[in-house]
Amino acid sequence: MLIFILLYVVEVLQNSYNSTFYADPFSVLFAFRFLNRCKAVIFDDYMETIKVCFPALIYTLQNNLYYIALGNLDATIYCLLNQGKVFVTAILMRLFLGHRLSAAQWFALLLLATGVAIVQLQYIHPMTDSKGNHNPFLGVSCVLTMCFTSGFAGVYMEKVLKKSTVSIYMQNIRLALLGIVISGFSIFVKDSAQFLNGTLLRGHDKTVLLMTFINAIGGILISITIKYANNILKSYAQSIAIFGTALGSWIIFDFKPNRAFLLGALCIIFSVLIYAHYRYKDDNTEVKTQIVPMKKPALRSVA
Repeated sequence: MLIFILLYVVEVLQNSYNSTFYADPFSVLFAFRFLNRCKAVIFDDYMETIKVCFPALIYTLQNNLYYIALGNLDATIYCLLNQGKVFVTAILMRLFLGHRLSAAQWFALLLLATGVAIVQLQYIHPMTDSKGNHNPFLGVSCVLTMCFTSGFAGVYMEKVLKKSTVSIYMQNIRLALLGIVISGFSIFVKDSAQFLNGTLLRGHDKTVLLMTFINAIGGILISITIKYANNILKSYAQSIAIFGTALGSWIIFDFKPNRAFLLGALCIIFSVLIYAHYRYKDDNTEVKTQIVPMKKPALRSVA
């Protein structure tokens, strides 16, 4: 992923100074090595590539469903329904990975979803569409589909990452390249004119490149969290990040938290404490030690 971003930066920066892509030796060598590495990652170990095709398709589908849902739903309803992915993830982890939660941890997840929804509601504004062109049924269907596909793709990737011997970075390159192929096909179908006349990257300034780089780093960190922890802890990390974003907006910008924001923050904090303290205890996995009295060795008479 990072190699692809560096190549992308080189191309965009050169296009910003010249209308024609100037293929200097460094760019050619860099692109050649990148393509060779992609060939080795994708085709030489094709079984691992097949394993990540399905989540790559799901993640690309989610990006499109996100805009459809927001275009047909009020942002408040979207935020509330979107928290269902936390419970879907927990249920799928129980079914496919055998990860059990205690009753207190289920309550902690409910607190987490409530807290995140309350915090997110402070940033949104009601939909003002005077024409009434939005379709609530389509929007709800998209959000519910996103909840299920998000949980399933996360659990599936957790199983793949924990059982695979391939490094996390190679898996991210596979996901990125497969996502590019799928998204590129969609772009060619919908916006073939921009694709053919070379204006597809118009407007990609330094800010867009910075956001792309930050999102790429975030994707790698999510993969590391899933591999060495689990999807539920990933959800907690993302929730705490939302809370941290709100605090940053309070300090840097003109965002003023109200009582509802404080209530949501308390829900997130208590959820973290409850989930970490009241873990599921399986009596069958506990090792019980018993003290067995030692028998004295019998003394033999020496004839």
